[in-house]
Amino acid sequence: MKIMIVLASLLPLLSCQSPWKGFENDTITYFSLSEGGGMNRLSGFGYYIKETKDGKVYFHFNEGFPDEKEFTIDDHSVFDSLQQIIAKHKMYTYHGYYQPPFDITDGSSWSLYVKYKSGNTIDAGGYMHGPQGYGEAFREIRQCLDHWKELPVPVNEVVNFLYEYGRERYLFERKDDHAILTYDNEETGEHQVLERELDMMESLRVFFNVERLKMDQTRGKLEEGCTPWMFDITYSNGDHYRYESYDCDFKCGYTHMLQGFVSNWMKEKDERNPYNYY
Repeated sequence: MKIMIVLASLLPLLSCQSPWKGFENDTITYFSLSEGGGMNRLSGFGYYIKETKDGKVYFHFNEGFPDEKEFTIDDHSVFDSLQQIIAKHKMYTYHGYYQPPFDITDGSSWSLYVKYKSGNTIDAGGYMHGPQGYGEAFREIRQCLDHWKELPVPVNEVVNFLYEYGRERYLFERKDDHAILTYDNEETGEHQVLERELDMMESLRVFFNVERLKMDQTRGKLEEGCTPWMFDITYSNGDHYRYESYDCDFKCGYTHMLQGFVSNWMKEKDERNPYNYY
């Protein structure tokens, strides 16, 4: 009788010995893998792939400076390819946060998140450490995604960009073969309309990618003595981002970057510094 009781108590444990059970016939709907850190803020990579509401597959490849690539296609085969790698390396067992037993400074961290149609997930991350064989698994994923990363897709261009800081206002607009920068200062009454090359809009697109400025947020209560600022940017594929804040908040560094960018393009061509915002 005691033996039967012991065996009965072990059944739930035995049934959980294969974490892949339930995943093998499941379908990935979202996949993200990223790695970064160290002294170089533009190092590392980020891959984001998801099934859209209309049944297509959205890809976002971000490999630091100077650009990123995003597009949507009808082909779902990438999820099957990723599933095979996950099964091969038993990545369904990756969960939690992994750290080395000793301190490492200036290291890199990683993050993996996979969501399935059933609701099952793989959610893990780490700093200079991970499950056995995770480095090889990540290399295979990157090699697998090279096929989709190299697909030719149109560039998602900036159509217009509005930046306001206090009572200053800068409007960047794309025209057929050139760009227009309009500057207004409510305090002084100054008004300038400047014609610029389309390079201005391309530089703006790269600038937003490099500085990770694509975000939507509204500031809280304006603090006394602080200056409000905002940006509003629209892309050719319809993407739109708007951010509002004030220069005393924790993201005040953004105002310095944006002020440097717009001031650079206010100058004549020979006076501009092509490197002050990269």
